[in-house]
Amino acid sequence: MKLINFARLVGILNRQSQDYMTIAYKSIDISFSECIFLLNLYDNEGINQEELSSMLLIDKAATARSIKSLEKKGFLVRKVSKEDKRAKKLYLTDKGKNYKEQIFSSLRKWIDFLTEGMDKETKNIVFKGLQSMAERAGNAVFNELLEDKIDDSNKDKQ
Repeated sequence: MKLINFARLVGILNRQSQDYMTIAYKSIDISFSECIFLLNLYDNEGINQEELSSMLLIDKAATARSIKSLEKKGFLVRKVSKEDKRAKKLYLTDKGKNYKEQIFSSLRKWIDFLTEGMDKETKNIVFKGLQSMAERAGNAVFNELLEDKIDDSNKDKQ
């Protein structure tokens, strides 16, 4: 596998997916990033912003902006946690719940399009591979990975 091809393919998949979702959800006035938050709230309602940021590996400021926007648009509400009065938990409104099927339907169409021609076993292998890579990426300590590279380049200079 050529590294340049891997980077190019990941980039294409990411950009095209973002473009598709942006167009698919334009009619309900949500952006790609807002859609990602909604998709994850459907399975994790009652989570707080910090937990959501950690789960998605998105910085707290970006999460706060998207959550504020979704709240302003009427898709979710923030409620003070009974356990910790400083924390606010996120809950879908009726509007947010009503768009669930449309959001998932559009996403299903995109995935079906991307995987057309693949048998079920291949789809499962691809999904498991992506899941494994995403988990490893989420646990990556960049400085440690780059440290070896720095050590190798210093050896070359000696």
